[in-house]
Amino acid sequence: MNYLGSKKRLSGFIYKVISNSVEQKLADCSFCDLFAGTGIVGNYFHDKVKSIIYNVREYYSFVINSAFFSNVSEEKYRGMLAELNQLDGREGFIFNQYSECGTAGRLYFSSENGQKIDAIRMHIERRFQSFEIDQNFYMLLLATLLKAVDKVANTASVHCAYLKTVKTTATKNLHLLAVKRTELSS
Repeated sequence: MNYLGSKKRLSGFIYKVISNSVEQKLADCSFCDLFAGTGIVGNYFHDKVKSIIYNVREYYSFVINSAFFSNVSEEKYRGMLAELNQLDGREGFIFNQYSECGTAGRLYFSSENGQKIDAIRMHIERRFQSFEIDQNFYMLLLATLLKAVDKVANTASVHCAYLKTVKTTATKNLHLLAVKRTELSS
């Protein structure tokens, strides 16, 4: 994900320093990712330690790190993504508050993408509230939406500020793609 402060390039270094500092084998240890963000460091340690604890403050981070461990079948996941991608846009919160033609007049998303985000988010929520999907599937779908939204956002790494003119990637249509659980944090 487009994330300011990612520790992706530091993950190998962090692993090396910790493995050289701990007297026991890391495979027998738990690892705590204190500033989890998108989970890039914790996920690097995923197959190298006994367990991982993610410390997160932001809900998006909780969603992404929860989805990393999802056990939803690939067939079910891809089927739901096809269904979500076929939805017609709806004017809702994201459209009104964050798209160019919304009531707030902000330029985080194109009008079409703002409507598509709203339609997908409402559909996921309705399916979860009616018990058609469980918590694991819910988190995986939200994380997939977050990853797709990041690709079409009219921002420059910091999502609290939108660009004054629309960049090329923000003009592309939002489309959910199946992601490997290991790709959620990258």
